[in-house]
Amino acid sequence: MAVRVLITRKFKQHHMEEAYRLLLELRSLVTLRQGYISGETLISATDPQTILVISTWINAKKWDEWVQTEKRNEYHKKLEPLLEAPERTEVYFTGEKQPEWVDMA
Repeated sequence: MAVRVLITRKFKQHHMEEAYRLLLELRSLVTLRQGYISGETLISATDPQTILVISTWINAKKWDEWVQTEKRNEYHKKLEPLLEAPERTEVYFTGEKQPEWVDMA
């Protein structure tokens, strides 16, 4: 089952340009990754220091494999000092198959 990953990052005000450049580099790397389907980067309309990255993967295993790669960790370390607060990652299932509890209603 496909998953959609939401990563929210709030950057320090004076580091936005560098942060956005790094996010674009990271995005170009991930597009070549097996299991990656699509992604988008959104900037908050009410707080331009907050950036939401949404990516879609064929399954959670492929996402987990990407998270553990050396390249991804390298970029995570570059982004971390630019953050005002720790990044928040949420993974959601998407597609036709639903968790068992959905039918309990």
